[in-house]
Amino acid sequence: MPMHEPTNPWIELPAAPPYVLPSDAPAIVLYNTRAEEQHQLRLDALPEPFFGASSAPVVLLGLNPGFDDRDPEVHANPRFQELLRTNYRHGPADFPFYFLDPRFASPGCAWWERKLNPLLGMFAREEIARSLLCVEYFPYHSRRFRHATLQVPSQDYGFRLVASAIMRKAVVVIMRARKLWFTAVPALRAHSLVFTLNSPQNVVISPRNCPGFEVVVSAIRNGYVHA
Repeated sequence: MPMHEPTNPWIELPAAPPYVLPSDAPAIVLYNTRAEEQHQLRLDALPEPFFGASSAPVVLLGLNPGFDDRDPEVHANPRFQELLRTNYRHGPADFPFYFLDPRFASPGCAWWERKLNPLLGMFAREEIARSLLCVEYFPYHSRRFRHATLQVPSQDYGFRLVASAIMRKAVVVIMRARKLWFTAVPALRAHSLVFTLNSPQNVVISPRNCPGFEVVVSAIRNGYVHA
C-alpha cells in the first residue's frame, strides 16, 4: 500500500483464536452476547476482510464471509493460516485470490468456483486469480448477516482499499449490499465503472447477472486498469 495509507490492522491479528482484532473486540463481544446463534460472529475462524491482488483490475464487493461447520478445522490448518496471513499483508502469491488455488480445498473454494464459473470457462485459473480482489463489507464470519448497524474500526481499511480501486479506475462489481457500500464509500456513486449484480441472492458473475460483464472480461483480458 502507498506510504500515506493508514497502518494495515490485519497484520496484528492474534495467532490463535479468538481471531479478533483488539480494536474490534469490545463491540464484537458485546454484539455476540445479544445475538442469536445464526447471527453471531464466529471468532474460531480467521476473518476474511479481503482476498486477491490489491492492485487487481476488477474488484468485487461482498457483504461478509459466511460460515460452514468445517471452517474452524480448515482455518486451523497451518497452510491455510499461511495463505490468509500472506493475503493480509498483500504479500506475493501464485494465486492471490486463494479460493482458486487448486492445491487448496475449503467450503469457500467450491462456492467461489460456482460464482466465477462463466469466467473460469474463458480464462486460465491463474489469470483470474491475479485479476480479482474481493472486499467484504464486514470482515468476520457469521452464518447469516444481521449486523448492518455494527461498526468496527477494521472496516475502514477495506473501505480504503475500495477507494484506492476507484482512484486507479478499476472495474467494481457490487455483489451485495449496494446501499451499505454507497454509504461506506461515497465515491462509488460517481464511479463510471461500477456495476451492481441483478441478483444479490445468486451472485454469479455472468452475462445475464452482471450488467458490466463484458467490461469485466475486457479488464481481465487486458490486465490493466482503465485509463
